[in-house]
Amino acid sequence: MAAFIKLAREFSAFGGSSAWEADRWKNGRTVAVFATRTESLGTYQFTPMADPFRDFAKAYVKYNYSFRPVVSVAYWLQALRCLEAALLECCGRADILLLNGAVMDMAAMKCKEFFISEDVWHKTGLVLAKLFDFCRANRFVPSLPQWKSPFRKPTILTEDLGEVGAKHRESKLPTNSSMLAVADLFANASTIEEKYFSSIAILLMVAPSRVSEVLSLTTDCVQWETDAAGERQLYLRWHAAKGKGHTKKWVVPAMQDAVLEAVNRLLEIGKEARQAARFAFENPGVFMRHSGCLTPEGFGQDEALSPEQCCAAIGLKAPRPCVRGQPSWSQVKVSKEYRQVLSSGCVTYRKLADCTFKKYRLDTWPDIGEGQATKVWDALCLHRECEFHQEFPVKAFSWRLPTANEFNVRFCTDEVRISLFERAGLRNPDGTSIKLTSHQFRHWLSTMSERAGMDDYTLAQWAGRAKPSDNRHYDHRSPEERLEQARQLLLGEKPGLLERLQNRSPVSYRELGLDRPGTAKATLYGMCTHDYAMAPCAKQRECMTCKEHVCIKGDHVTLERVRLLEEQTRLLLERAERAHEAGDFGADRWVDNHKWKLAHVRTMRMVLEREDVTDGTPVRIPDGHDPSPVRRALMELGLCEAPLLEPGVTVRAPLRLGKV
Repeated sequence: MAAFIKLAREFSAFGGSSAWEADRWKNGRTVAVFATRTESLGTYQFTPMADPFRDFAKAYVKYNYSFRPVVSVAYWLQALRCLEAALLECCGRADILLLNGAVMDMAAMKCKEFFISEDVWHKTGLVLAKLFDFCRANRFVPSLPQWKSPFRKPTILTEDLGEVGAKHRESKLPTNSSMLAVADLFANASTIEEKYFSSIAILLMVAPSRVSEVLSLTTDCVQWETDAAGERQLYLRWHAAKGKGHTKKWVVPAMQDAVLEAVNRLLEIGKEARQAARFAFENPGVFMRHSGCLTPEGFGQDEALSPEQCCAAIGLKAPRPCVRGQPSWSQVKVSKEYRQVLSSGCVTYRKLADCTFKKYRLDTWPDIGEGQATKVWDALCLHRECEFHQEFPVKAFSWRLPTANEFNVRFCTDEVRISLFERAGLRNPDGTSIKLTSHQFRHWLSTMSERAGMDDYTLAQWAGRAKPSDNRHYDHRSPEERLEQARQLLLGEKPGLLERLQNRSPVSYRELGLDRPGTAKATLYGMCTHDYAMAPCAKQRECMTCKEHVCIKGDHVTLERVRLLEEQTRLLLERAERAHEAGDFGADRWVDNHKWKLAHVRTMRMVLEREDVTDGTPVRIPDGHDPSPVRRALMELGLCEAPLLEPGVTVRAPLRLGKV
């Protein structure tokens, strides 16, 4: 154990050995907090894990992260916290060397006690099982018994056929009337608040997206690209969350005008906020003077401000004059960021600039987020504080980005706030209030795409998902819809032979003219009907001279390969003829072999190019051109006659070639 901790301590991840003593590690976007669940746990207020378990937990996280870096180590830490609590419960001391079967079962019980989600139980249980295997494999506790997580994988509610699944789909999937109300709100927007938040909603309707991804868009996100048909297509430069990274969000032509209008509205609304953010970056310690300031031109950064001048600078109502006729500092009510400055007794523009910067700067200043090169003053959705407030004046020197909660409260009426839909007089057809969340746009678009028949890979790329399998969490089609779609696939019109060849779908022997069960194998030039269960391939994959091989008319890929093979065979024949003329021993046999092959390949190419042969017709050489080894032996013994060759080319099922 000591050797393991010493080894992991020297790894460079999470700041190397210099950051070992800290209980909160950060490596890029990945944060690890070695806090116990036996005490209150917050983001920055926590109680460290008990020793000596804490050193093992740090070594385990650092060791595993070094070999398999991940975005989040949350489940690793949850499992370690459950194990620490179990050791304290069973052994009275948090020491990994005291691990036994009772502690393992207690860790599962602690997991169920600490968390309420069945999905979290399942994933944490899997991590616990790996943790126990790690301790056993590295002989920290050699006699540790095998352990299996007692938590089953929870049912995916989008695929559940019961009432619970139906309620889940209903809660996640908004109605079409609600989505049309968003379009009405955008089209008829009159106030700045309606224009701003309806524009964000329109960008959420472009493709399945998260509101955090929209808030990270840049001012130059609109781009154009010419497609294969020569048409200019619009896309948005996008940074997808959950590990997908930078991508393109293509905009369907029907949405292009709405997207351009939404982007222009956001550019106009956030223009002053972007100027303020850039000014703060380029002029540190300098307060941005605006039209509301009362100081004369040339007023110094370090000169004392009066209460009226201070209030005018930071956008507050001027205090009323007191008995002496002058307002006092005690009448100025400011936020906690400015309170300390006012209490110092001397307020200057420089001090206000420092407080303003601390108040409005993001944690990743000057970038808008971890791993993103977008500067704050290039953010499309930036706006000033109180931009949408109906009473307070706008703070001209400020800049900020909204949160997902600020977006959601604008589209949901509750006891505190009236939604934008209510203000615009928009309701559901049954008269109830419209309630939408930012994530429902993503669910709605994904479900509509599934109904329209979009394949999983395209949908995952369009939505910015790392794995196509994640689509199932956003598919809210009813069981009846899925059953009807399955019936159409199974009982619908069967595609033709050519279409199935191009799509690599199964083709039976009977469809190729053989009266036996089985499925043909795909080759470079068509389909092989040889039964490999009876005997290996006698032609050594020389398919074009084999009677058990079938080409399908109409496949341009097959035709190009046949033409290439014909040209290669012709060159080989010319080389063999020159060797034969030069007197090389055995060259005459190669001449005969290449002539035999070239005759079959050229004939096949000529038939595949014929216009009177319909696409999808199977073509093969006749038996007479390729007698089996048994028939050849019988023919040599005079026990069997040579098969008759069909004159010309006869169209049958399948089409067979005649004499060359």
